[in-house]
Amino acid sequence: LLREELVKAFPDKSKFNPTFEEINSLEYLNCVIKETLRLYPTSIAIRRANINDKMFGDIFIPKNTLIDIPIVTLHRLPSIWGPTVDDFDPKRWSNPSLTENVTNYNYMPFGAGIRSCIGNKLALSEFKILLSMLVRNFTFRSIEGFHINKKAGFLLKPNPY
Repeated sequence: LLREELVKAFPDKSKFNPTFEEINSLEYLNCVIKETLRLYPTSIAIRRANINDKMFGDIFIPKNTLIDIPIVTLHRLPSIWGPTVDDFDPKRWSNPSLTENVTNYNYMPFGAGIRSCIGNKLALSEFKILLSMLVRNFTFRSIEGFHINKKAGFLLKPNPY
């Protein structure tokens, strides 16, 4: 589906030079990127420190407590993403019943709020253009039995790396 969308939008691959508007108008490409970042966010968690003493229900959280927000966990909650949470399914982003439940605080590949990644628009544009060029110009096949192990640290990366 992605290749079909790209061929339709850019029939002459030798003249592939999309504008920001053109690359962002590709619906299925946007779904593929969102789904990739949902399953494999670059950062597995965000750390914040609360600035005031706070009661969270019946739990007291003192000022300056470090709080980790587990992005990987948020991105794989069946209560948000449905029973196929572990499947790569870009079409889920075209489903209005799903997207009604998705917010900036349960889908956060670049963080959220005023401290979100300042380069997220640039990173997304580069990701979209690179993926478009690769899919448009090459054919990919999976290798039976090949698996990429992941190593979690500050960033999620292939292991060994």
